[in-house]
Amino acid sequence: MAEAVGSEAGRPAHGKGALAVLFFLHAAALAAYTVPLANVLKAYGIGDGAITMAFCTGALAAFISPMVAGSLADRRVPPERLLAGLCAASAVFLILTFRAIEGRWGAPWVLGWMMVYALCSAPGFGLVTSIVLSRLGDARREFGPVRAAATVGWMVAAFFISRVVHGDFSVSSGYWAAGIFLVEAVFCMGMQPTYPGASREPRRWRDFFGWEALQLLRHPDHRIIFAASAVFSALISTFYRYSAAHLADLGDPSPSATMGVAQVLEGVAMFGLAGLLTRFRLKWVLVAGLVAGALRLGLMATNEQALLVVSIALHGPVFVLFYPTSQLYLEQRVDPGLRAQSQALLSLLNGGVGSLSGYLVLGFWHGRCTSEWGVDWTRFWTPLAVATGILAVFFVGAYRGQGRSE
Repeated sequence: MAEAVGSEAGRPAHGKGALAVLFFLHAAALAAYTVPLANVLKAYGIGDGAITMAFCTGALAAFISPMVAGSLADRRVPPERLLAGLCAASAVFLILTFRAIEGRWGAPWVLGWMMVYALCSAPGFGLVTSIVLSRLGDARREFGPVRAAATVGWMVAAFFISRVVHGDFSVSSGYWAAGIFLVEAVFCMGMQPTYPGASREPRRWRDFFGWEALQLLRHPDHRIIFAASAVFSALISTFYRYSAAHLADLGDPSPSATMGVAQVLEGVAMFGLAGLLTRFRLKWVLVAGLVAGALRLGLMATNEQALLVVSIALHGPVFVLFYPTSQLYLEQRVDPGLRAQSQALLSLLNGGVGSLSGYLVLGFWHGRCTSEWGVDWTRFWTPLAVATGILAVFFVGAYRGQGRSE
């Protein structure tokens, strides 16, 4: 087993094209149901509180399954095979979730199936990222263009669901997403597996749950990266939960397609990321993402439809500047034996701590900004923009890095 293909000395020989396809499929599956989810649930009689809880299921799952999956990928199971199994399970439980929505079984059934689905899907993007980064010769230069395929996948799926199958308010979006997950599972089974070394077998229960990655928090820069990611995720968790609703309030007939604009600039930014990372320190690329995030939320607060579209377009560059850069930071500065677990910990803090607190706190705040006349969107978005600006200032002062040698 120790000599199997996939060790640090000999990586599997899948080209960048196959890695781009993997990103494309995974993002397309997620976009197909996520973008219209709030409107679909509302159209089938699910109340606002249950809609918020539906988004919380992914955040709750992020506390559990990514760390376990990361530990398995680092120690026992080839990540390609693990991802295939999780994608297949995600497809099955997503079908059950949308069947419950379509059959109007009630919120408890919908949330129950969605929670099981979330447990299966939560490790997905972290595993995809770990698989791709482990197969790139120069991640700093190559990751951006390969990762851009996820942007294209998200865009294509959002456009297809909104304009081709008219799924903005239909359960067909979930069934299409399940089908894409199944295609991804088959694709993963065709990839050459990466076997972990025999010396990585877990010796304690805490190793099985991925808690070994918690030692990364002892490093001051690692702490700042993880903490800033969690807070930033909480602040921008509103994007998919409330942006589509805001657009609908302003009279947009196809909010899913409009939100796809975010992916246009995200794709451009992905191709430009390599150039930025070779010219600037990681610190300043991350700061640029935080500042752009504050600007984006500020534009949302104007409650002007044209500026709202500009803000949605900015979401792509905001995402690229901060999140893939954070993933590259971990790839460069974390022991390879903790590669999958470090990405899983980032997923836990972003999708778990960050998104869950964001959905709950901002869900409460959204209620306070809602009256019989509708939502006061300016009041809702303004504090989020200010808080993001404060986070950017904090990051500038707290993060040190390794200078130009980063």
